[in-house]
Amino acid sequence: VDDLTTVDIRSHEAMRNILAFYREHAPGFEQAFLMLSGPQIGVRHTRRLAGVSRVTRAQWPTAMVHPDEIGVTPSVNPKWPNISVPLGSLIPESLDGLLAPGRHVACDRNSHGFLREIPQCWLTGQGAGVAAAVAVKMRVQPRAVDVADVQRRLLAQGVLLRSA
Repeated sequence: VDDLTTVDIRSHEAMRNILAFYREHAPGFEQAFLMLSGPQIGVRHTRRLAGVSRVTRAQWPTAMVHPDEIGVTPSVNPKWPNISVPLGSLIPESLDGLLAPGRHVACDRNSHGFLREIPQCWLTGQGAGVAAAVAVKMRVQPRAVDVADVQRRLLAQGVLLRSA
C-alpha cells in the first residue's frame, strides 16, 4: 500500500509539473487547467502466482494444449492459435487449500497482458469454481482433484476445451 501511495502522490505532482510546463512553453495553453483526474492509480501489471504450471509467451505459436486445460482464450494475434489455460496456473506451488483465478494466474509478463482482461478472468474464475466444487466433493486439496471430472463439468457448462 505504501508503494501505491507513493506512486499516487508522485503521479499527481508530475501532472501539476507537466501542466506548469505547458502553460509556460506551449502557445494556447496559458489558461489550461486540470479538470479531472482518476481517483486512484490504476495498476495494469501486478504480482502473479508462482503456480504448478504457467502460461508463457513461448507456448503461443506452438498451440500447446495443457492436459489440465480449463479453458481456451483467443490469441492476442490472429497469426497464432488460441491459447490453452491450465488448471495448474491457478494452483500455488506450495500452498494448499487455495485457487488463484483472475489477474493472479501464473503466467509470464507477456501472457499477463491479456490474461488480466475480464473475459479471461471469467474463464479462470469458472475453472476455479468448478475445481473447488470437485475438491470439496472428493475431500481433497485442489491440486489433487480429478482433472477429467473438472473438465467434464466445464464441458457440460459449455466451456470450450481442446484437451478433453
